[in-house]
Amino acid sequence: MNRVWKIFLYLGMAACAGQLAAGQPYDRIERRNFWNSGSNINGLRTDSVTVSFAQLQGSCASGGFRDSYMASEEWRAEAVAKTIVHLKKFSMKGAFSFENFSGKDMCGSMSGRPGYYPVDVLEFTPGDKSRQTYHFDGGITSDLGTSWRVGGRISLTSENYTKRKDLRHTDYLLDLAVAPGIMFHSGDISVGANYIFRKSSETITAEVLGISSGSYYAFLDKGLMYGIYDIWDSQGTHLKETGVSGFPAKEISHGAAVQIQWKQLYAEAEYVRSEGDMGEKQSIWFRFPSDAVTLRAGYAAGKGDIMHYIRIEAVWKDRKNFESIMESETVDGVTVTTVYGQNRILRQESAEIVPEYEIIAPGWEFRTGASLDFLQEQSSQVYPYVFYRKTFAAEGFVSGMARVGKFDIRGRLSFRQGSFAESDDCADTEISLPEKPFRMKDLNDMHMEYLTAPRMEAGLSLRFNFLNGLYAEIYGTYVRGFGIEFLPGTDRWGTGVILGYDF
Repeated sequence: MNRVWKIFLYLGMAACAGQLAAGQPYDRIERRNFWNSGSNINGLRTDSVTVSFAQLQGSCASGGFRDSYMASEEWRAEAVAKTIVHLKKFSMKGAFSFENFSGKDMCGSMSGRPGYYPVDVLEFTPGDKSRQTYHFDGGITSDLGTSWRVGGRISLTSENYTKRKDLRHTDYLLDLAVAPGIMFHSGDISVGANYIFRKSSETITAEVLGISSGSYYAFLDKGLMYGIYDIWDSQGTHLKETGVSGFPAKEISHGAAVQIQWKQLYAEAEYVRSEGDMGEKQSIWFRFPSDAVTLRAGYAAGKGDIMHYIRIEAVWKDRKNFESIMESETVDGVTVTTVYGQNRILRQESAEIVPEYEIIAPGWEFRTGASLDFLQEQSSQVYPYVFYRKTFAAEGFVSGMARVGKFDIRGRLSFRQGSFAESDDCADTEISLPEKPFRMKDLNDMHMEYLTAPRMEAGLSLRFNFLNGLYAEIYGTYVRGFGIEFLPGTDRWGTGVILGYDF
């Protein structure tokens, strides 16, 4: 019990000490430590500033520049609290947030994370949706002697996503990540390594409660908007199959990362292997293994209160999706599934490069950066047809903050543009050609235009700093698309208010 009381006493003392750093916002303190961008919590002790904040936020957004799964009008309410605490022999980092989302006239993807999995289910009846998201992130690191540190980090996200208009559906999402690690440090050199485990699961359930003279349809997107379009409870959509509860998906990942820092130069390499599937028990419809490599580097320079930071991150990912060839037979209420093999129906290979420069001074800051995204996809659902798509998108941004008296004025300006090219092929065969797979062309046109259309985005916020770390902020954003042909509109705006406390 004495140890427990000591920990609470240390936390209270640390919270008081954190007020000394109230002039430096939490995000600035977090960004300046390159280790915080990775998964090794032990890097937290390479810094020494204790800082925390808590805030309430409400926002809304509206406009026609949106993808098919987005709301024409949305409202959000969020509560967030984050802290970084440094004590004599150990450091801790924690965060908790809750967000309530409400959107109007929503249809399209039933998933809470459209595009995360290689297969998606879409519906076509606009209605209101609501989503509650809980997120927890925490980690602790402790010194072992004079040169070693050991610690671990855990992250948990839970989500409930619901539509209450036929075709009604509910999506339950759970995402857990654990990363234990070690670090060796001596003088100007620090070397770390950590293990990565992640389990992500999601289950979509659909139902019809109202009375309708017609039938509701759904679309099973198996890649590049090719797939099965049928009545929602047919066997082809997998939403209502005997012996399976809803449309379940899960992914389990194992990986490792290594880090090294010499003075102000930092580098990290991370590899993650994932195995995912859709279905349950004997009925596994899809299996999708993937490999991902992430490289990060950073350099800091400067004297006194003015610091310069250069960061770069590169991510490569290769994912394949295999569809099972199976047959199910129900006898006396017992369903027996026979699997004959599997076909690779999709391959996705992506790369992303994100460089960034930042300068921080006592009364102002400036950031500029870019993002280069490459995606190459191959879909082969029905032999002998093969479909290809290459997508490229580039984005550049500038942002800054200036403090004028008790006011913080922040602004951001970005421009994004992309392109894509599609082609198809047909293998030589002596058999009669089957019908090509169905494609949801209208939604594909909307999705690709949303990803690649030229657009400019501007944001402006004004924060008033009260006494003792209390602040209030209002902000607005505006996006304007150019050359729009398939999306519902050319612009989208958003606004919000924040009330918070730095301590």
